[in-house]
Amino acid sequence: MLLLPEPAVARILRQLTPKQCHGFLDAMCQSLTAASSQTTSPAADRLIHQPLRSTITTKEQNLSLFMPVSNTTSTGIKIVTASQANGIIGVINIFSPEGKLQGLLSAAEITAFRTALAIMSLFVRCTTLKKEHIVIFGSGRQAEWHARLALRLVPEQIKRITFINRGRRRLTELEKNVVIDLRSAHPAVAMTILAKEDTPDYKEQLRAELASSDVIFSCTPATEPNFPFTYLQPFKPRFLSLIGSYKPHMREIDTETLLSGGGKIYVDSKEACLEESGELILAEVKEDQLVEIGELYGQRDKSQPLEVPDGCNVVFKCVGMGIMDLVIGNQLLEVGREEGVGMEVEGF
Repeated sequence: MLLLPEPAVARILRQLTPKQCHGFLDAMCQSLTAASSQTTSPAADRLIHQPLRSTITTKEQNLSLFMPVSNTTSTGIKIVTASQANGIIGVINIFSPEGKLQGLLSAAEITAFRTALAIMSLFVRCTTLKKEHIVIFGSGRQAEWHARLALRLVPEQIKRITFINRGRRRLTELEKNVVIDLRSAHPAVAMTILAKEDTPDYKEQLRAELASSDVIFSCTPATEPNFPFTYLQPFKPRFLSLIGSYKPHMREIDTETLLSGGGKIYVDSKEACLEESGELILAEVKEDQLVEIGELYGQRDKSQPLEVPDGCNVVFKCVGMGIMDLVIGNQLLEVGREEGVGMEVEGF
């Protein structure tokens, strides 16, 4: 059994070569395709099983979530606990089909990486859209991994990245801990930050950044839209992704922006997005307006670009699925063993 604590996971992910990164991306796409292809199959015939997550709230108000998943060749469960004392802490356990523990991995870095990687699976297929100016809403690990992966996968296309956040403190920490490193690794890419807090002309600066943007990655647990649709005018086709809102009362964008893809919205899971995404619920979006990316990938070769109708954006809502954790966890165990990272523990 291989033990990969947080530092080991972070080390592997930050040192992935472009070839390894594309390998992770291919594994993600294949798993999403497999998950979408079996939605109408009888339960007994399915290769991928993703039961609904279970929760426990203790007397001390510690909330634990249990998220099991199996792709038949391996089984996993992610356990995440949110507490007042220690914030969010989680682990991913991966087992053989017979129940032998194969690996134990810290979950926080993996969750941020796999969600951003799912976004990149569609992002890299939008070859007709410009990617020169990327705007990222958020200041946490999700914002970091959206930037890192975009720079890893399409480095020659990006000229500028703007990080935007409501609060100043976490944005300053992101600049100190992440952006400085990215600037050093990508000196030709301009990187700036913009905080709503203590910026007197924030609305004007925000409008200017969005008007010039080609890509918007939104990674915030916002309850009100981060910007109005009017800030995207004059219109030009953009790639917009939303991963921060995961409850019905949350919204990262308004309805007009949500429907700016010609009424078509790409999702990782129709069922989960219709149940959890505040943007979709408020807009009363119907299932026939949604396109599961796994289904899309199963219909075309990965080299075939996504068709973007004239006058439309590409809008992608992702809430995350257990199969993503299992696939990326297995990939990490493979790389960890190859590179001698982590700790082998006998007796499991």
